Amino acid sequence: MIDAVKAGVDLDVLHQRALDVPMQKVAWPALNQNGLELIVRRDDLIDPHQSGNKFYKLFYNLCAANERGVNQLLSFGGAYSNHLYALAAAGHAAGIRTVGVVRGERPTQLSPTLRDAEAWDMQLCFVPRAEYRSDNDELLDRLRERYGDFLLVPEGGANLNGARGAAVMGWAITQQLGDAFDVVCVPCGTGSTLAGLASALPNDKTAIGFSVLKGDGTLGREINHLYRCCLSPSADATSGGRWRLISGYHTGGYARKLPSRVNDFWRDFEAETGILLDPVYSLKMFWGIACLAAQDYWAPETRLVVVHTGGLQGRRGFQSQLV
Repeated sequence: MIDAVKAGVDLDVLHQRALDVPMQKVAWPALNQNGLELIVRRDDLIDPHQSGNKFYKLFYNLCAANERGVNQLLSFGGAYSNHLYALAAAGHAAGIRTVGVVRGERPTQLSPTLRDAEAWDMQLCFVPRAEYRSDNDELLDRLRERYGDFLLVPEGGANLNGARGAAVMGWAITQQLGDAFDVVCVPCGTGSTLAGLASALPNDKTAIGFSVLKGDGTLGREINHLYRCCLSPSADATSGGRWRLISGYHTGGYARKLPSRVNDFWRDFEAETGILLDPVYSLKMFWGIACLAAQDYWAPETRLVVVHTGGLQGRRGFQSQLV
């Protein structure tokens, strides 16, 4: 991906990487005993540092910086942010400067995530929680005075460039499986991955997003806006796949300590399937899928594609629960 960014927009590189992602048929009792078929799209394997959906969501943002002649990207995130981690790695590989605006005061000891980001030459800027907003114009002005010109990438890569990148996953799934699937599931933070992915699916397929947030607020409206923007200007009412946002499986909120029953589910899932999960995104999605399957949410023989959005570096923030 980075070589493509250096040379300009080379979609062949992005598309080929997406097509090379394994589509793993998984025997999982929680689904199989209910007559459902599970295929896990292993986007956690697409890149060792820009794993999962971050690989796609950063592609067009990096290309935008290249096209505008801007050699610095700035974004926001927390102490274990998969987004900042991936952005720092991508910027380092591409020779593009990166700035990570981190929520809260600088701690005495950085998290492993932020230590890695600094090792990749990302400049970290800690700001009080009350000021931490990517739409805070006063803060952005101060950041420009301090760091110079930059291309702002919203937290989580949640912009149209991010959604356009995520659409490649929907395209690749259709190329790989043809019509041999019914539903695609993905975890949702900002919803940009769900919006892009759904826009690239055939109109008889459904993308389901499992919200990892305790309160969704305007998330559905934001997803629909990005979804519509991802469709071509000539798209009619039958273009793109259907999408649905499901709440209630956030397990207490973003990056919160997991309830014991979810922690047990985590261990059991990994033992049964051999697939490692990150506790903030993919775990909550699989937990939600298992709960819905037990309630006969899907008809027997439904074929589910579940996108593993990576972020396994975030497991380091849950070491006490992995024992």
